[in-house]
Amino acid sequence: MFFVIILASALVGWSLGRNNIATLFGPSVISGTINYRVATIMAGIFVFLGAIIHGSAGLSTINSITRVSLDISISASIGTAILIILMTHFSVPTSITQGIVGALIGLGMLNGYVNWNMVFKVAIFWLIAPFGAIAISFVFHKLISIPFNKSKSFRTRQTILQMMTFVFGMYASYSLGANNVANVVGPFIGKGMLDVTQALFIGGGVMALGAFMSSKKIIYSTGKNITSMEPFDASVAIFSESTTLFAYSLLGIPTSSVQASIGSTIGIGFVKGVETVNFKSISKMLLGWLITPFLAALLAIIIYQLIKLF
Repeated sequence: MFFVIILASALVGWSLGRNNIATLFGPSVISGTINYRVATIMAGIFVFLGAIIHGSAGLSTINSITRVSLDISISASIGTAILIILMTHFSVPTSITQGIVGALIGLGMLNGYVNWNMVFKVAIFWLIAPFGAIAISFVFHKLISIPFNKSKSFRTRQTILQMMTFVFGMYASYSLGANNVANVVGPFIGKGMLDVTQALFIGGGVMALGAFMSSKKIIYSTGKNITSMEPFDASVAIFSESTTLFAYSLLGIPTSSVQASIGSTIGIGFVKGVETVNFKSISKMLLGWLITPFLAALLAIIIYQLIKLF
C-alpha cells in the first residue's frame, strides 16, 4: 500500500512542480535575469523546504472535503495528475488545487458525502487570490520603483535586479511548497495511510523532482503571453505571487500558484498600462481554470470505477 501511495502522490507532485514552478520563474527567465536551469535547481531545493517547514496547515483542508479512503485518494490523485499532464502538453497553465478539489468533490458526490462548508470556504478564497495578487503587485511596484529609479548606475541596477530575482525566487519556491504540498498528499492523511511527517517529506520530495524537470514550454506561455516584462517588473511579480501563496499557506488554504502568478502579472500590466495586458491569453487560462474541476472529477470517477471493477 505504501508504494501505491507514493506512486499516486508522485504523479501529482511531479506534475505540480513541473507545471507551477515554470509559472513562478517565467517572467525572470524570459527577461534574461536568471538562467532556466539555475531556476529549476533553486526551485527544487526551496520547494522541498517550504513543504516540510510550513506545509502542514493545508493538509486538513484537503483531507476534509470528503471521507477519504485508499481507493478514493488514489483515484483523485491519478485523475488530477493525468489532467494536469494533458493541460501542460497543450501549454495551458491550470490549477492542480482546483483539480484535486474537483476530483474529491466528484468522488464524494458519488459516495454520498461532500463537506460543502469547506468547499465553499476554499472557493471564496480562490476568487479572492488573483485580486489580492493584483493589488500587492500594483502597490509594491509603485513603492519599490521609487528608490530603484533613483539609482543612476547601470551596474548598481543590474546587481539589485539579480539579488531581487534570486531572493524572490527562493521565497516563491518556498511559498509554493508550503501552499501546495496539501494538494499532493492531503488525500492520503489518516485511515492507516500516511502520518503528517511522512506526508510532508513525500510531498516535498516529489514536488522538488517535478521542479527539476520543469517545463520550458509553460515558462514561455505564461511569462511572455500576458504582458511585456522588464527584469524589474518580473521580480516584483514573483514577490507579489509569493506573498499571496505564503499568506494562504498560513491560513491553511491551498490555492493556485497560476492564479496568483497571473494576478501579479496583471498588476504589473496595470502599472505599465492596461493596453500591455494580453486579455486573450488570460481568457484562455480562465477557461482552463473553469473546466479543470469538472474534468478532474470525471477522470477520478472513471479511475475509481475501474479500481472497483478490477
